[in-house]
Amino acid sequence: MHLRSFTARNMPEAMAKVRAALGKDAVILSTEDEFGVGIRVTAAVEEEAETSNLAMAPDAFEAVDAIAAALDYHNVPRHLTERLVNSASILPADDWCLALAGAIDEALSFAPLPTKMSTRPLVLFGVNGAGKTSTAAKLCAGARLAGRGGSLITMDADKTGGLAQVSAFAEALGARLDRARDGKELAKAIGNSPSDHLIVVDTMGVSPFEANDMRQLKAAVADLDIEAALVLPAGSDAVESAETAIAFAEAGATCLIPTRLDAARRMGGFINAAHAAGLAMMGAGNSPNIGAGLLPLNAVVLARLIVPEKLHWSAHSGDAADPQSLRTGHG
Repeated sequence: MHLRSFTARNMPEAMAKVRAALGKDAVILSTEDEFGVGIRVTAAVEEEAETSNLAMAPDAFEAVDAIAAALDYHNVPRHLTERLVNSASILPADDWCLALAGAIDEALSFAPLPTKMSTRPLVLFGVNGAGKTSTAAKLCAGARLAGRGGSLITMDADKTGGLAQVSAFAEALGARLDRARDGKELAKAIGNSPSDHLIVVDTMGVSPFEANDMRQLKAAVADLDIEAALVLPAGSDAVESAETAIAFAEAGATCLIPTRLDAARRMGGFINAAHAAGLAMMGAGNSPNIGAGLLPLNAVVLARLIVPEKLHWSAHSGDAADPQSLRTGHG
């Protein structure tokens, strides 16, 4: 029996997905409301054993348990853990890390870093202290490494030391620096930036739960042809991160850039945030070194961040990690 989970806005849409993926013989095992999405349906269908290499492996159940333990270690919420484990367990793959990557690719979306191709300004949203300024500098560093100029526009220069910090970054990177206090000045600053530059806007830090702060943020970017990304520190509470992401998505964010991966042990917060708000993961900050730029993220990279090295398991060798080891320590 193969299990799969489906998310949809309502039951008819969920049933259509089940029938399209598993056929008319699929059996609904459970349904539940999914925060910020709609409904999640878990369905099963009897299929031939050869459909999945992992299902044939002698230690497949132990590997499933170990992957679930790894996700639990990262505080990935149970509903998302179940979805990822169910998907990974039926994907044909010789390595559990790759199977998990396939499941992640089904559940989450990813966007390329805008170092070369993007012609739209990238506006960074986030709370105070999230790492927006250093992320803006890393994006400009990535553009420079790709042979492209960068323009950095700050709307957060009034914070203590803010202007000095962003000026130092811009000077070190050879980036053009401008300031804007409101939407009108931002539109002018964008218009004054060279058309071949990567334009990055560092907005003011705001609370996602203060209506006035969010109105000001929305007003600042209203009617501008931009792409907005939420900068969110790793290691935060999963529910709080999801609520934060949903609030900024309502303000126009479509992408997510987690920061401080080098200083965080658990990644369930930003993973749940991306899933709950439907944000594409664009890249990640995993080093205090500005010149290192951002880590490009995709499903395989994220799976390798989640799964300890000893859990990279081969269906051919049958060498699976002991799942109990993950419950007493990661790696």
